[in-house]
Amino acid sequence: MAEIRSWLTLGRISNLSTVWANGLCAWILGGGGEASVLLILLGALSLIYVGGMYLNDYCDVRFDKELRPERPIPTGKVSRNSVLIVTLVFFAAGIGSAISINSFSALFAGILVGIVVLYNLVHKYTVLGVPLMAACRTGVYVTVGSATLLGLTPQIWGAGVLMFFYILGVTALARTESTELKASAVGYTFLVVPMIGIFYIAGPPFEKLFPISYCLAALWISIAFSMARKGGTFVIEKTIGPLLAGICLIDLAILNSMHLVTVSTLGIFLVLFALAWIAQRYVPAT
Repeated sequence: MAEIRSWLTLGRISNLSTVWANGLCAWILGGGGEASVLLILLGALSLIYVGGMYLNDYCDVRFDKELRPERPIPTGKVSRNSVLIVTLVFFAAGIGSAISINSFSALFAGILVGIVVLYNLVHKYTVLGVPLMAACRTGVYVTVGSATLLGLTPQIWGAGVLMFFYILGVTALARTESTELKASAVGYTFLVVPMIGIFYIAGPPFEKLFPISYCLAALWISIAFSMARKGGTFVIEKTIGPLLAGICLIDLAILNSMHLVTVSTLGIFLVLFALAWIAQRYVPAT
C-alpha cells in the first residue's frame, strides 16, 4: 500500500480531474462526437500527464534531495530507474491510444509529449519552463479538439489561449514555492488575464448561468490566496493546489461565456473541481 501511495504521489494524480476538465471543455467547444473517442483521449492524456509527472521527479532528483527530501525517489520508496521505465511506457501508451483515434490526434499527442519532455529537461535552468508548462495545458485542448465533429474551431484555440495564461500565472507562482524568491507580480497578472478575456467574450448580454460560473472562478482564486495566509505570513505554496483545482472552474466559465453550459454541464464541472480539491487532501498537488 505504501508503494502504491508513492506512485500516486509521484504522478500528482489529484490533478487528473483538471486534465479531464480541459479535455471535456475542448470536446464541447468542438461540437462533441462519439463518447468512446472522448474517453480514449482522456485516457491517453491521463497517461501522458502522469508520465510527465513521473519524468519531473526523475529529472529533479538532485533538487529534491536538497529541498524536497520527502519525495518518493529521495526517500528510496521508488527507484529512479523504475520511474523512467514507467514514464516511457505511459508516454508510448498515451500516443498509441491517440493513434487509434486519428492521425491528427496522434500528431498533437506526440507534440504534447515532446513539450512535456522539454519542460522537464529545462525548467530548473530557465524561465522558458513557465511557457512550456502552459503550452502543455493548451496541448490538451488541441489534442481533444482535433477529434471533435467540428475540428479545431476558433473557440477551442481561444480556450487554449485563456488557459495558457492561467497556467502561466500558476507556474510563475509555483516556481517560488520551494525557493527564497518572492512571489512574482507577473504571476498575479497572468491569473487576471483569462478572467478579463472570459468576461469580454461573454457579453453583455450575459447568459443566465454566466454570473454563477464567473463569480465561482473569481471567488475561488481569491480563496486560494486567502489560504496562503499563515500566522500573518504569506506562504505561496499554499495557493498552488487550490489554483490548480480552480482550472475546472475556469473551464466552466469559458464554456459559459460561449453559451455552452447547461445545468448538467455545470454539475459535471463542479464535480471535477470537487474531485481535485478533495483528492489534494490525500495526494499533494505539487
